[in-house]
Amino acid sequence: MLFACKEEQKELEDPRAATDTLQISFLEFKKPNIILTPATREAIAGWEYYNTLSENIEALDTVRLRFLRQYSKKYLDNAAALVTKTPDSLINNAIRARLLVVYSKMNTTIQEASKLQVDTLAVSQEGTELYNAFQNLKLQLNLKHQKSIEELLEEFDIEADSLATARDTLIGDRRQRGTLNPIDN
Repeated sequence: MLFACKEEQKELEDPRAATDTLQISFLEFKKPNIILTPATREAIAGWEYYNTLSENIEALDTVRLRFLRQYSKKYLDNAAALVTKTPDSLINNAIRARLLVVYSKMNTTIQEASKLQVDTLAVSQEGTELYNAFQNLKLQLNLKHQKSIEELLEEFDIEADSLATARDTLIGDRRQRGTLNPIDN
């Protein structure tokens, strides 16, 4: 009888081991990559949590599910810090909402990858939605830092005024030297 008890205590194999080596494959509804404008890149330059999230999202379709499960705490901690430690100069209601969606999608992607019975299609769908949420965040950051039409017109007027002043100064100098006066024979 004692021998029979030892036999029952065999280690159970983790059913997730069969999917450990699989990668997240983004689905066809993946949005195109949004490029940050120079003004936006300058505004977020010191925001370390954003940079880490960006690296995580860029690597999302190259990492294995096992890696995602192993580093899930780091991924989630970074996404949570992104929401709670956003610089005041960057935050508005629209950006806050996008940050919450990114955190939520990060959480659901990791939950899908961590289930005992991993549904790879569900993981890919959640990963694609996370990627799309990040693209929406980047779009919103660009919108916050884009110049309004009034600002562009003001810059254009300032540039036009400075060019006109430079032209007038150049013409004035030429008149003094006589280069614009016709030559009499």
